[in-house]
Amino acid sequence: MFAALKRLIGATRAPGREADTLAAWARSEGHQFKRVKDGRGGGGFVAEAAAGWRVEWGASQRPYISGHELRFRCDIGLSPDVQMMLLSKALAQTLETDVFSRYTNAMQTQVDHTLPEEMRWLAMHQRVSLAASPVLARRFALFSNAEDVALAWLDETLLAQLDEAATTWWSDALLLVLTANRGMLTLRMSGEGLEDGQLRLVAPLFELAVQRGRAVAGQAGR
Repeated sequence: MFAALKRLIGATRAPGREADTLAAWARSEGHQFKRVKDGRGGGGFVAEAAAGWRVEWGASQRPYISGHELRFRCDIGLSPDVQMMLLSKALAQTLETDVFSRYTNAMQTQVDHTLPEEMRWLAMHQRVSLAASPVLARRFALFSNAEDVALAWLDETLLAQLDEAATTWWSDALLLVLTANRGMLTLRMSGEGLEDGQLRLVAPLFELAVQRGRAVAGQAGR
């Protein structure tokens, strides 16, 4: 199971100097860095930005990400009912294939609530048009239960930065999922072999996505 996703991720490497990498990046950006533990004696590392968002590195919380996971998270104040998900079409197809396989093998007729939210949303939510960006429309998919909110979030500035990412580092082979749920914006990707360059590419994109999410939430609250 998830063999196709593992091929997208690449071979899993044992954790190395991820803590040092995250700590050095956090110091250079003026973020707070700390180690955290869970109830099972494990844990990970967290970098907290003054702007209110945080970066977490630890054991994967999703079955489609092997080993360790890098998470960017922030409460952006959106209505808890709004759900959005942006990912590459290659990854969406892989997840859809796995969901279909599960349903076929188990002869299920209802959504399996043991699946991660991202996989359920592929079947539950409408695909939002990305016609405003031909680059994104060719390679990416946006799903949401609130199309007007999703389109407001994708203003010209965020679209331009997503275009830049899609033509430079966010390839079809990169497993990266950006979601909004319960007011929380989350970006998930593999945390294996964490590198400084990875953080410096992803952090500005996430920070802009946070700014846009807060702006949309503010407009909705007026």
